[in-house]
Amino acid sequence: MNDMTFQTGGDWSSTTLYNNGVEVPAAQLFIELRAGRDEWDNPTRGGIYEGTDLTALVRPQNDPEGAVDILPGRVTLTFPGHSVVLENYHPMVEPDSTRVFYNGQDITDRVVEVYVDVNALEDVVKAFVTVYKAHWIAADEAITYTIVA
Repeated sequence: MNDMTFQTGGDWSSTTLYNNGVEVPAAQLFIELRAGRDEWDNPTRGGIYEGTDLTALVRPQNDPEGAVDILPGRVTLTFPGHSVVLENYHPMVEPDSTRVFYNGQDITDRVVEVYVDVNALEDVVKAFVTVYKAHWIAADEAITYTIVA
């Protein structure tokens, strides 16, 4: 079972990735979770329980073409001012077994998208979280929190 911990202070020299306490020299960390969408791909309430597409992988520095799945397990991502935790302990990584936390708050039933691409080879760092917010009187909305642009 993986227990990945990614942390950055905002530059490459402060960026680390560990799995079960052992440093992982990675060329890329990529996570994409898409959930909470209706049949027209519009955000809707329900989060992962409305269907989920999930990719979570690491490309090692010594073999950037070979991708290694992160899940089953837990991934903790820490950026300046933001933290994202993605958990799925099911042996077959069943989508309904996924839990998502953003800044300590469980957003599993409201998540629309989690996207993290930390790619040292292409000098790309992009991360955001989109959450569905239902309103009682006003129209519902999907809010995107940009972590790194």
